[in-house]
Amino acid sequence: MLSKLSSRTALLLSLIVGLMLALVPTANALAFGPVGYHFTGRIDGKWAVQMELNVDGEKVSGHYWYETVGTPLELEGTFVGGRLQLAERTADGAATGSWSGAFNPLKSTWSGEWTSADGAKSSTFELARVAEIVTTEQTRMGFIKVHTAYPVFAGVARHGGLQDAQAAVDDEVWTAVASIWNDPADTFSEDEEFDPEAPWWTWEHFSVVTIRYYSSSLISMVNEVYQFTGGAHGMTLHTSMNLTVGKNGAIAFTIDEMFKKGTGWEKAISDYVIRDLKARGADWVVSGEVREVPSERMNRFTVSPAGIDLIFGPYEMGSYAQGTWMVLVPWSACSGLVDPAGPVAVIAEAASGR
Repeated sequence: MLSKLSSRTALLLSLIVGLMLALVPTANALAFGPVGYHFTGRIDGKWAVQMELNVDGEKVSGHYWYETVGTPLELEGTFVGGRLQLAERTADGAATGSWSGAFNPLKSTWSGEWTSADGAKSSTFELARVAEIVTTEQTRMGFIKVHTAYPVFAGVARHGGLQDAQAAVDDEVWTAVASIWNDPADTFSEDEEFDPEAPWWTWEHFSVVTIRYYSSSLISMVNEVYQFTGGAHGMTLHTSMNLTVGKNGAIAFTIDEMFKKGTGWEKAISDYVIRDLKARGADWVVSGEVREVPSERMNRFTVSPAGIDLIFGPYEMGSYAQGTWMVLVPWSACSGLVDPAGPVAVIAEAASGR
């Protein structure tokens, strides 16, 4: 169900809703937005971060994370007088700091000052806008509501690798959208005739692509799809896009390409995932129904300096009510397993050396 979507997806869905509202004529139209951005950059010139922001008139929301940690901190604030003012908090509401800086949506950078929650520390920050999050809403085939949110990378016209990455995103999004045509209608319906006014014919598709990690040489993304085609509830599924970017364009890689053959990386990661999910209460892991993770079920993943995020959808590790499970496997748990000539060697080595 939509309530089971991730916090990142919820942020991007808010963009979609905001766009819908913005299209409704009002006496006081919003001056700017809704629009989403993905930024990368550094605090104090050394702490690498990734940030997602949604600007909707004077209201701003989003989150950011330190690349080597991966845990998001929530952001909320205002865009008034050409200036962004943001408060940051942990998931449980504890204040951790604030951001302030002049913001011009026509410029490719945002800079300013970060201050700790107690005001004792302050540092400058410099962020680059690497993508705009574009949202669309369509009605397809006359009765299917289709909502999408996905990044459009800055500099695509000048960078062949980004052109390939953009093409991969576009293909992924619209392939996922087209998949709804093949979904069966609610087989439990008493009315087998096509009737778009009937509840079981209220079909809907959400496709939301988020950037887990962006650098000049590697981009890692996940597409979270929710589809409802009748029945008790819809379904959520994920696909991932992991690309090395260079002079030869953008090249996709799989999880097995990251590791040295014959090292037993499959068991090492499987054991880590099972321990993590058991400790967090995943129903089917706790019951013993799931005791290992075959390598073919590790094909939905993203990478970052924090490690490998493995994604398991509803019914894979627990009941539908438990939703999607994500497990971050840190690079420290992959010691000696990563291929030094593989696509993630640079970030894995840097993480191990910190």
